[in-house]
Amino acid sequence: MDARDSIRPAAPARRRVSPLGPLIAAALACALPGCVDAVTVEQAPPPAALGVNESRALTLEFLRFDARRFAKTLTLEELRAIPRPTLEAIWLLDLDIAALIENALLKVMYMPPAEIAALPPAAKNLVGLLNMTPENADLRGTSLEGLLGVGNAVGLPTSKILSDLVGAAGNERLIPVEITAQAVLENLVSTHPNTQRRKGPPNDEHPDGIYPVAPHSIPVTLYDVVTDFAGLAEQFGPAPLDPAPEDPDSPKMHPGFIKAASGVKAALDDFTMTVRVDVNALPYKGVDATMADIASVNSTPGQIDTLFDFSQPDWLELDNLARHLSIGELTLAIPESAMRLPGGTSREPAPRGDSPVWEQPLWEFEHILARAGELRAAQIEDHCSTYGPQGTSTSDFQPVEVCIDGTGWTEISVDDSVVVEEPSPSYFWDILLEVAQARLHDGGLAEGEADLEVTLRDVPVGVETEALVASIKENLSKDPAVLKDMAIELNDNAAGDADFYLYQPSTEGGVAGQRDYLYFVAPDDIRKDDEGERVRDYAYESPGFFADAALTKKVSSTEEIDGDALHEKVEVRQGDTLYFADDEGRRYEIRIGDKPSAHRLSLTLTRIQ
Repeated sequence: MDARDSIRPAAPARRRVSPLGPLIAAALACALPGCVDAVTVEQAPPPAALGVNESRALTLEFLRFDARRFAKTLTLEELRAIPRPTLEAIWLLDLDIAALIENALLKVMYMPPAEIAALPPAAKNLVGLLNMTPENADLRGTSLEGLLGVGNAVGLPTSKILSDLVGAAGNERLIPVEITAQAVLENLVSTHPNTQRRKGPPNDEHPDGIYPVAPHSIPVTLYDVVTDFAGLAEQFGPAPLDPAPEDPDSPKMHPGFIKAASGVKAALDDFTMTVRVDVNALPYKGVDATMADIASVNSTPGQIDTLFDFSQPDWLELDNLARHLSIGELTLAIPESAMRLPGGTSREPAPRGDSPVWEQPLWEFEHILARAGELRAAQIEDHCSTYGPQGTSTSDFQPVEVCIDGTGWTEISVDDSVVVEEPSPSYFWDILLEVAQARLHDGGLAEGEADLEVTLRDVPVGVETEALVASIKENLSKDPAVLKDMAIELNDNAAGDADFYLYQPSTEGGVAGQRDYLYFVAPDDIRKDDEGERVRDYAYESPGFFADAALTKKVSSTEEIDGDALHEKVEVRQGDTLYFADDEGRRYEIRIGDKPSAHRLSLTLTRIQ
């Protein structure tokens, strides 16, 4: 955005009305002897901009109107009218979605037969995989198919071998839903850029304004709440990755995991947000050097640390949030690899073996399957089971032995007298990967045609409103700076584009007007338009005040006064001379004049370059 024009517009730009405005106007009017009728005062046309070596006398005043525990209640409609960038900047919490992913998988597993029949082939196959048990496992087309021959030869059900191998009952799922959910969270959800980091206010710990997101969580902003999470699919759909410098060939895009989402009801129609603030509601009066005229600076940014009394439980109230947060319709997506990935046949490289699946992107279905198998293997105790012909209880002949050790390495040995092909030793996850890939492509699906998309309805998010509100209040109280832009909106009283303003520090008896400071504007003081964008860049090359026209001897500092350590500031007295440059590089001289009254200060502004 360009710096402000040197010719001031004849009429001010459209301004949003401050929600505190009516309160202030009424209070000030009735503070006079009797409430009087309002009068209309025609504004004088703006003065012409200063030329080089021209001067203008100006008088600044410092007034306060302290609103204590002022309660402002915003409706859903009023919140939605706040510019989107402001709402998006108000981070509320990192929402743990482990329960959401598990609930979504359960919805798939228990989908009614009629809905399963309507699914595309890949999604239909996914239902079968999630419900795979030792009893219903289909080993056709895999290296384990030979176990069927073992069963025929010795009268041993294949399900018995699988059941004993994993330590599960015949009708118990081979991979419990919580393990599948963990693999999906780790490999698909947590690798998405927008579940790893979020934007926030820059500070000493996060100078770039980038914050880490809690594991297995998505960041939630006020924009998400008041728009019923309208941006879920956009936020967690395909997103560019930051390639690792040591791996220039790494994938550049994450495929995302939410294809579509709708019907989320976070805030009910009568939702309200109430904030209570202690605020000086009047703006600071300053000087727009370009126009050599008085301008108003919003007083809110400098008060952010004292604006909210977090010791009072009602400093923030969120009423009429949905009691049980759920997603009306959610389409999850998981891509598959374009190639068939064989299971490994070697222990090396430890601890996962030589299957190429581990070299594929984490978020691909095959890699997620292998990770689920790895997690499941960690729960299986190392053991060996031997099997003899059924119905020969007195026989010592044990033609089949199945062993799994503590690393997940699995060996199935078959006596030479049983004429079947013995499966090659492999890790447990290699076995799972082979079986799952075969079943994923049932129905004639070729490799690369089994990308998974499944639409679910009424999926619970898994968080109660009470816990949600408590977390929001705790997070905001720890970092009130995230509410700064919203607080400015609530007390939007800036006008014009000041370069500096007058401030009088507090004393034990209040503001006495005995000491006068000039504060140089900071980035937070730049006013915003109706879209929440700053009307000009903060383009000051040498912010602050100087003792010389060459701007080499700075006399201002950011010393803390009344909690403000942000602004360059300097105490001034009658007869002082200061120099500064505006955001367009013009240089000016300030000569401090007398004090017409305790809260007023006169000065002469001269453009010197």
